[in-house]
Amino acid sequence: MSAITVANVTPRGVISFCKSRGVSSDDLLAAAGVLPESVAMPGGRLAAEQAFALWEHAERATGDPLIAEHVTSLLPFGTYRIADYLLLTGSTPSDSLQKFIRSFPLVNGAFELQLSTSMSGAHLELHSRFAPDAPCRFYVEFIFSMILDRLRLAAGERWSPKMVCFTHAPPRGMETFHPTFGCAARFNESVNQMVLEKGFANKSLPHGDVVLSEILDQYGQSLLKQTSTDDFLSDVRKVLSDGFSRGDVRLQTTARKLALSGRSFQRELQGRGTSYRDELDQLRRDLALDLLKRAEIHEIANLLRFSDVSSFYRAFRRWTGKTTTEYLQAQ
Repeated sequence: MSAITVANVTPRGVISFCKSRGVSSDDLLAAAGVLPESVAMPGGRLAAEQAFALWEHAERATGDPLIAEHVTSLLPFGTYRIADYLLLTGSTPSDSLQKFIRSFPLVNGAFELQLSTSMSGAHLELHSRFAPDAPCRFYVEFIFSMILDRLRLAAGERWSPKMVCFTHAPPRGMETFHPTFGCAARFNESVNQMVLEKGFANKSLPHGDVVLSEILDQYGQSLLKQTSTDDFLSDVRKVLSDGFSRGDVRLQTTARKLALSGRSFQRELQGRGTSYRDELDQLRRDLALDLLKRAEIHEIANLLRFSDVSSFYRAFRRWTGKTTTEYLQAQ
């Protein structure tokens, strides 16, 4: 199981919008439990739960029921790089969406997009990887709004979907019509869905470029393969290594350095069949074996935060089945 994360570009847009409404960025981040550096880092990602919390606190702070659509207006075309260009260069909206969907995990790993066709048109569905009541409605509306904005640019016209459906309850005044999408809206439905008219879904796009679209599609898939290697445990070990040098390898400190809550951190480890204790023990073992040839035993025990030398000796025998002297002789 990989950590469920989202690109930090969207959270930056949320923060920028809130600043324009006089909301303190520091207060907003603190309320959502998000570290400032995790948002500021170019190309960084946030745990999905943190991104959900950020949206919720942003809506409360601004009192804006259309915050998702307003954030979209602050994130111009090109913000999402390859994903944006895939929506622009497809031969038709359906073609663009199919390729965009394949690279969507680069933008957001918390949701999955699916496109199907029927006699009435193309149905773009948005499914969550969390329990139905977990994701905030604002992220759902934002994703559809962002796609709508990009496809309007690609088509060179202000088109509107045939209908939008949401699993959440309607905001006040939007029970049957959504002003942003300019179409009928249904709420409390079984699936989040945006329906494109058949004529628009199959319309030739003025910026369509078959060759460029295929190149971008292949490049997006290569990026996904590169990022599919789970680097989470590697990051954990890096933070723990730094923790030994600072004298602080507590779980909560390590989780905070990874921009996670203690509970989320432990859940990520459990999903990988390991635990904080196991990772700490494994790193201690590796460091001990590396240091044994060039440092005194009491120095190693102190560096690895053992309570005393005897505790280190017991751990070493458990790791190797040998005493330190026997291990060095065998080497």
